[in-house]
Amino acid sequence: MKIVFNDAAELQIQSAGTQADGSLLIKVISVSEDELKTLFSDSFATAKMTVKERGQEIAVYEKYTTLNAIVKYTAGILGVVLFKKGETQEEKLSAMQEENAELKKTVDMLQGCILEMSELVYQ
Repeated sequence: MKIVFNDAAELQIQSAGTQADGSLLIKVISVSEDELKTLFSDSFATAKMTVKERGQEIAVYEKYTTLNAIVKYTAGILGVVLFKKGETQEEKLSAMQEENAELKKTVDMLQGCILEMSELVYQ
């Protein structure tokens, strides 16, 4: 099985697939950690990756341009974890915190409006 990158580079892989957290996990063997960092840090190359086996296209992964981690497994297998831009766990958490702050401001404003309306009703 191999993966063909957007820049036409190819790499022999063991497997590739998306995970529950939205990441893409690609497992390889016989490639150094430094080579993987170089290859998967290139956002142009990882913009579109096609997995092929025996000449047939199995899957296409697009926009997984953010290298998150390189994981070491037993027997010399390395896993590369990629996310789409803006979808890493840290970025999602930050976006949720910003949204929460905006919602809190809205709730505070609505509570103030309700208090004003209550005062008018009781007058």
